[in-house]
Amino acid sequence: MPKPHLHRILLPALLCLLILAGCSTKTAYNFLDWAIEWKVQRLVTLHGQQKHQMRQAVREFHQWHRTTQLPIYADYLQSVEALLQQGPLTADAIHAETDKIQLLVDDAINKILPDAAAVLSQLSDDQVTQLMGRIAEEREEYREEYVDIGAAKQVKKRQEEFIKYFSDWVGRLDSRQKKQIAQWAQSLQPYEQLNLRQQKIWEDNLRAILAQRQDPEKLLAGLQGLMFHRTDNWQLELEQIMDHNQKRTYEVLAKLVNELNEKQRKHLFDKLADYRKVFLELAGRNQDSNS
Repeated sequence: MPKPHLHRILLPALLCLLILAGCSTKTAYNFLDWAIEWKVQRLVTLHGQQKHQMRQAVREFHQWHRTTQLPIYADYLQSVEALLQQGPLTADAIHAETDKIQLLVDDAINKILPDAAAVLSQLSDDQVTQLMGRIAEEREEYREEYVDIGAAKQVKKRQEEFIKYFSDWVGRLDSRQKKQIAQWAQSLQPYEQLNLRQQKIWEDNLRAILAQRQDPEKLLAGLQGLMFHRTDNWQLELEQIMDHNQKRTYEVLAKLVNELNEKQRKHLFDKLADYRKVFLELAGRNQDSNS
């Protein structure tokens, strides 16, 4: 399900690791603290003590993440390999794996959120205006890229993005697989316009939370609600559509993975092994070390 703006302020660079590979992953991860600082500064210009506090928090988060979370990620990838070896996957099994990944992301958010709240509590009214203006600009960028293009291009975009990311993991797709993905893209119910509206709701909630930033407890509680209770204020129509789309996506993923040819299966297992090796190396552990 789409999570409007959820990681744009706190963890913009962390999720990039899911689409990087090999040496580029190491390079990207080693610059994770810089990448987060750069993203934050694009959203709001911090000054003096604010900037110092943000940099210190990000560096401490980076060290925590490297030493405690990367070994967990490596173990998780090993469990995925075992799951794939066991036999055919079901849509429910893939759903369960996405829930596990979300919990890993939530752990990282939970770690940095108090420090983020501390920085946000120091923002001036002008800085809050700048922050909300930049978030609104990103919403308009989403509108231009996903909403205003029309239904036919939306379907094509879903199809192209699915092929790109799936082929990154399994290698070149054949015509049969591409046809299955095209059918999946056609079967999804349109959600982009509703998601755009949901982003505006999210922004309004964030603005209300920041209006209470002089009260540290209210600020932190508000941010926690915004980040961890993601669907509490969802439009009913959007929730129903996304449940349908999610179900269709898990179904086609299960079918595609179960029908991979030998070359694609090898590509997938090699990719998982490479990620696991990189995560352990970044954490300062040998590949054979216990997590």
